[in-house]
Amino acid sequence: MDKARLMEFGRIDQTGNPAHFIDFLDAACAAASFQAYKRRMNELLGLASGKTVLDMGCGTGDDVREMARFVGEQGQVVGVDNSQAMIAEAEGRAANSNLPVSFQLAEASRLPFADGSFDGSRADRSLMHVPDARQAIAEMARVTKTGGPVVVFEVDFETLTIDTDERVMARKVIHTWTDIFRNGWLGRHVPALFRELGLREIAVIPYVLQLTPPLALPILGAATVEKAVEKGTLTAEEGQAWLQHVAELQRTERFFSTMTGFLVAGRK
Repeated sequence: MDKARLMEFGRIDQTGNPAHFIDFLDAACAAASFQAYKRRMNELLGLASGKTVLDMGCGTGDDVREMARFVGEQGQVVGVDNSQAMIAEAEGRAANSNLPVSFQLAEASRLPFADGSFDGSRADRSLMHVPDARQAIAEMARVTKTGGPVVVFEVDFETLTIDTDERVMARKVIHTWTDIFRNGWLGRHVPALFRELGLREIAVIPYVLQLTPPLALPILGAATVEKAVEKGTLTAEEGQAWLQHVAELQRTERFFSTMTGFLVAGRK
């Protein structure tokens, strides 16, 4: 997926190739470091029998189905996404599961639910793709009952690391990605947004994510190099040399990359 435009997650239906994005989400869900923070998210949501929960930016719905196992038949987990392709994938994966789940096409800035509809709400690596993260969090808080948890996990792209001797080029590639992305620093800003919106009992827990090549190459690979060359940050020759270097890191099994994300929880 190194040539896929990861920054286009917010407009999947317009790309004409949702399979790329589905593959990326599946790779992330399978990674142990991602599973660790997802488990903590569920704990902070206080999932229990009879609870109703909103997942904003549900993607393939894998997390929705997992949460549904905790809320039981008397509960409900609703996933929303702005991609019809993702909603269709989520509904297909949930078919015949007998789990209390539903999926709905919706924009994060205008959730189609009444105030206080849910016991808790969450968003996992989805707010980076919306035009206004503050408005999206405000909507999550609006549809959450008073006293209920609002939980967000977001990465901070400038915390990305890669084990390489090519430090100058690595910095140029990472900075290119961070600056062309809609909310490249969002992870570090979410706690301030929670405070501005009046959420209380705010907790911030950092998690280091290990990025395997399928997860790192959309950031460090061809698509970003093309942007760096277009901007003049890298020459075409430097860009080609970087891609060959990354390929060599993989071939020699030296490839190692991480990124830090922040799990932020608060109460309405």
